Amino acid sequence: MMYRTPRREKPLALIVDDDLSMRLAMQAALTKAGFDIVLAENGRTGIKMFTSTRPDLVLLDVVMPEVNGFDTCKEIRKQLGGDFVQILMVTGLDDIESTELAFKVGADGFVSKPINWAMLGHRARYMLRAGNAFQELNMSRFRLEKTQKIAKLGNWEIDLLSGDFTCSTQARKLLGLAEEEALVFEQFFMTIGGDEQDAVREKLVKALDKKKPFRVSYKVLHPDGSKRHILNQGEILFNDKQVPILLLGAVQDVTLQKMAEEEIRKLAFYDGLTGLSNRLLFMNRLSQEIVAAQRNKTQFALLYLDLDQFKRINDTFGHYIGDILLKKIAAALQHSIRSTDVASRLASEDPEKMIARLGGDEFTVILSDIGEIEHVAMVARRIVKEVPQRYIIEGHEITVTTSMGISMYPVDGIDGDILLKHADTAMYQAKNSGRNNFQFYRAELNAQAVERFSLERDIGRALEREEFILYYQPKMDVPTRRIVGAEALIRWMHPERGMVPPGIFIPIAEESGQIVAINRWVVETASKQWQTWHDAGLAPGVIAVNLSGYQFAQQKVLETISVALEKSGLDAEFLEIEITENVFMQNLQDAATILQHLKEMGIRVSLDDFGTGYSSFSYLSSFKVDTLKIDRSFVMNCIEQPKNLIIIKAIIAMGHSLGIKIVAEGVETIEQLEIISEYGVDEAQGYYFSRPVPSEEFVDVLKRREL
Repeated sequence: MMYRTPRREKPLALIVDDDLSMRLAMQAALTKAGFDIVLAENGRTGIKMFTSTRPDLVLLDVVMPEVNGFDTCKEIRKQLGGDFVQILMVTGLDDIESTELAFKVGADGFVSKPINWAMLGHRARYMLRAGNAFQELNMSRFRLEKTQKIAKLGNWEIDLLSGDFTCSTQARKLLGLAEEEALVFEQFFMTIGGDEQDAVREKLVKALDKKKPFRVSYKVLHPDGSKRHILNQGEILFNDKQVPILLLGAVQDVTLQKMAEEEIRKLAFYDGLTGLSNRLLFMNRLSQEIVAAQRNKTQFALLYLDLDQFKRINDTFGHYIGDILLKKIAAALQHSIRSTDVASRLASEDPEKMIARLGGDEFTVILSDIGEIEHVAMVARRIVKEVPQRYIIEGHEITVTTSMGISMYPVDGIDGDILLKHADTAMYQAKNSGRNNFQFYRAELNAQAVERFSLERDIGRALEREEFILYYQPKMDVPTRRIVGAEALIRWMHPERGMVPPGIFIPIAEESGQIVAINRWVVETASKQWQTWHDAGLAPGVIAVNLSGYQFAQQKVLETISVALEKSGLDAEFLEIEITENVFMQNLQDAATILQHLKEMGIRVSLDDFGTGYSSFSYLSSFKVDTLKIDRSFVMNCIEQPKNLIIIKAIIAMGHSLGIKIVAEGVETIEQLEIISEYGVDEAQGYYFSRPVPSEEFVDVLKRREL
């Protein structure tokens, strides 16, 4: 049945609330927004007034005596015009279940007390537009259905007696189908999204079998790449003897309606200012994160941020400037948290990825599936460093810092409220410690964070103070036992800590971005030293240099190596670059391009730690390396674990078939050397020949030539 809301000079809003003060407050807000108002003190009266006035908008309190808001909403929807009126539920409840029930009974929106009166009028106007659009959409559908009886536009049909299928031109356009002369039934589903295709087909086939009407909505992909929401409904037509003869269907584009529904959902679950998840959605997702962590036996971190002295900015520049600053802070948070930190932006629906604005100047971040506490500290430092940038707002230069508290699941709590409380407590500890810093809830974790920060700071000074040194380990030709090259290995002689292993400082250098400068120093120092030994007639073969694979494509590797060769005078044929498989796992195309340029420069490329990655053999089909280095774990345990011998033999056979030289790392005993020699390894290195030694000691190794 077609229905049109009465034409009025002003839109009419019905306010149903048993609290007189709330009715008057809502009346004032909506009157200011341009609405005429009628009031009802309870649900029964509200239903009667809806029937008599046919309002454009209903504001409906949930908790009322006799008839609550949910039942009132359901009853209004049954009245004439009830399908089209916009209903906004108003309640003090803030739980997910109440929100879901409100939408289930037919509400179009949901707002919690206390109400933002300034925003209520804007929201009401928006909902009114959505309601008008929805009503016009339904009227257009009604007209279309009537018109289709004559013009047959946007329709399709199946002759139930012959099985013939036809589809109108307009329907094909709506569904994104090609305008072909003939269309078979199976082609009807071609443009439906893959995850919905089977369900839609099953529903339509079931309607055919049971000779019953159906109604289904789904998304289709048009040839131009756009996606549309389609409502497809069908009716069975009978002849005068009540025999079903035709299944007649009509398709409708309901994209705007779906967009309106999505906008309303965002109003309920997302912060209107920043676009981040709001408190309601955050607490729900925090509960889901706890369930996931319990199931997977993982830990996660909850970061609680509060801007330092934000009230001063509001008082000085006004709330308008403060709101703009909050939006910029939200953007800074999103920028400072990378995808590898498993945090999300507004569009994400993954409960394990979350940034939220709890309210005011308070923000939260969930970091999922945390392996090491250091990773949490790294992200926290990045945020603390990113937030206090200079913001130019309306001609004012503004900067603000943040204090952050961190709680960890499960050690700091297994309940969402407890974790939030402990993170809040840690945040105040950060403020009491001078602001612009972060604190863990547990003191011992703060000590770990300070230790890591100290190392990161000292790495930056180590290059200036010449604390890094290179050790060299010879590579041997297995058949002749003669030295044919060496590998340069970085070491850090810390003035206070002594020798710091690479396994400690390299990951920190990678995460802090200092690895680029370290790589540059290693390549330049090794090239210069090797050229010096070469001029003295000591250096045979090539010098191999390890390059960190962290963000390999952004390291300007080609420029670094070109400069090193130019400064040292070393010929490119005497330099070998060792990379690991994680370089390919980041971006195969970019890595292959860089390595191809290295080959064109005449530089040898070695794939280090081979056999430990996920798809080792597949990389070799994308780029031909010169050398494969069998990971030391296979060689060192080859006698105790015979299966390692099978892997070693397979790598050697595969490498040699591709014309690649094979090097075995980690050779420590004569038995290991004899086995790999029997299998045909070309070169080897390990403690059996020599440990890595400083340059002055390596001269003696070179002079011996044989080991």
